[in-house]
Amino acid sequence: MARDRAGYEQVLRAVGVCIASRIPFLLWGEPGAGKTAVVESAADAGWHVETLICSHYEPSDFAGLPVVADGRVTLAPPQWAVRVAEHEGPSVVFFDEWTTASPAVQAAALRPLTHGEVGALRLPARVSFGAAANPADVAASGWELAAPTANRFVHLEWALPIEVFTECLVTGAWPRIHVPELTADHAARVSAARSQVAAFLAVRSTQLSAIPRDAASRGRAFPTPRTWDYAARLMAACPPGDVEALRLLVHGAVGAPTGHEFLAWRAALDLPDPESLLADPDGDLLAGLRSDRVHVALQGVLAAVTTRTTPARWEAGVGVCVRAAELSGLDPAVPVVRSLLRIRPTRAALPAGLRVFAGPLALAGLLPA
Repeated sequence: MARDRAGYEQVLRAVGVCIASRIPFLLWGEPGAGKTAVVESAADAGWHVETLICSHYEPSDFAGLPVVADGRVTLAPPQWAVRVAEHEGPSVVFFDEWTTASPAVQAAALRPLTHGEVGALRLPARVSFGAAANPADVAASGWELAAPTANRFVHLEWALPIEVFTECLVTGAWPRIHVPELTADHAARVSAARSQVAAFLAVRSTQLSAIPRDAASRGRAFPTPRTWDYAARLMAACPPGDVEALRLLVHGAVGAPTGHEFLAWRAALDLPDPESLLADPDGDLLAGLRSDRVHVALQGVLAAVTTRTTPARWEAGVGVCVRAAELSGLDPAVPVVRSLLRIRPTRAALPAGLRVFAGPLALAGLLPA
């Protein structure tokens, strides 16, 4: 929890990355600590912010109200959704006092939260979602979150440090959220991050989905395929070098224990750049690496080829796998070779060395003619 200015600003940066990535976030903190005000500060950067006090709404305010039009029943969207859809710029829909909403309202709000649909209206892709909640022990008539609801958010702990409050109370200049711009190579960064997640889960498969047993923990972050994808997308959007914001985001997506293990594993990697491997597929850049690290490096090659697929890059990717098999054995390379064969460009030639994978490819029904 942010107990000083540095920690407070780290949470602000993490929220900005969630908004830029269009991944729902949930701020946990005590009443009156400025959660709503700081999210609404995004309006200063040109974002339209629609704040909804969840306890004031009914399920139909999120699922739509049934009406008859032209002899057919349709679900009419509420005005808040219409305002958001009609705004031409980016928007943030902020569900305030989330844990004071009844379970029925929370369930109805999941449709817009994860699918961008409110009744018959589909919200544009430029809309982001966030929420704020007080812990159940201090919330007004609060409920613990059900696991399916909690698993749709990135959970961030919020506190207003005394030094920030006293300074801003006097100056009137309160901190604001900065929403970073996604870089031109964002798609490639997402692919690279997903390859790291995939490689980690290949060696720690029990962490793919680990739903906590106690109710309180099920209401916070825990790993599932959805939240691992969240983590990868957040890693790609987080500004390079912002280690603390990245830590908050990964922990907030998959939980602190799993997130710590993943980030420690990731930090220990010392791998060649995928583009360097593609430029010299017959080289020795993978020599001396443990098989698990070879697997991670090849996942990076797969991500690079998938992001920009040409016959030459595909052939080089297969060549890297062949060389990896020569240096480290078949096991680290087989999954990547299979994936590459599934995306083979029509004019790509098959490297002669591919025959080393004949056995595994035949079992998978992927043996080239």
